[in-house]
Amino acid sequence: MKRKLNKLFILFSIVVITSCRTIRTVSYDIEEERVSNEIRIVQISDFHSNDFGKDEIKIIEKIKKARPDIIAITGDLFDERMKGDKPFKNVEALLAGICDLCPGFFVTGNHDFSDLHIEKKYAMLEQYGFKVLHDEAVSLDFAQGTVVISGVEDPYFGLGERAALKVGDDRVSYRKRLAAVAQKTDALVRSFAEDGRTVLFTMLLVHRPEYVNDYVKYDFDVILAGHAHGGLWRFPPFINALYAPGQGMFPKYAGGKYVLKNNTRSVMIVSRGLSYQQPKIVRIFNNPELTLVRVIPIKK
Repeated sequence: MKRKLNKLFILFSIVVITSCRTIRTVSYDIEEERVSNEIRIVQISDFHSNDFGKDEIKIIEKIKKARPDIIAITGDLFDERMKGDKPFKNVEALLAGICDLCPGFFVTGNHDFSDLHIEKKYAMLEQYGFKVLHDEAVSLDFAQGTVVISGVEDPYFGLGERAALKVGDDRVSYRKRLAAVAQKTDALVRSFAEDGRTVLFTMLLVHRPEYVNDYVKYDFDVILAGHAHGGLWRFPPFINALYAPGQGMFPKYAGGKYVLKNNTRSVMIVSRGLSYQQPKIVRIFNNPELTLVRVIPIKK
């Protein structure tokens, strides 16, 4: 009996280690009537300055294999709790390895602010050609039409040094800034329509999925979020997620594709995130996730 228990413990340990460290690429398809050719979006979320091989080669190879047309980074890219020079060195290795693949866009997460040095982080992203979305809407042209990409800074934006104290979200400001970004997005879409340009879809990049009831007030076609870390522990098919920041126990929006019923046009993709070293909570049956979103023509 003792030998069987030892074997079971060893097997469980192997499963836990594998689910904690092995990157899984998860694909989601979104059908869009205005799209004639597939557009591939790789979402990177909650990287937290983690180690994925020498010079981040493991995650870089995964991203290259996904053949992205757009790279979207949805916050918590940096984590200054990592030791030595890793907080910035690991991020720089990742950005250097993927910056030439396609256009890239970034919105902040809570850790990007709470660890401070935000201007240094902005500068690094811009150095490698990533567009930091400071509560704004921009466009990206393809042969078949234009994609409008919008982003809202994390609710920690504007807290200044108080962000390091983790005093809580600036919810009022966040909702106002979200409304302003939605207005900018609508204005951009209207201007393209007046010029006879086809807008294929609109995409909102955010960090926090728990504000979903605010997002559905507006006409974004695709919403990408992170922050939930997949609910940390999973025991499928019984428990999809145990706990997520901002949502608490058994969170609804821990990871996956969500068709938002309050707004039939909106689909929200929540990445389970990449971190496994920081924060220091072991992931169980919850692999670090690289998210691939494929916007495809409607199947006939």
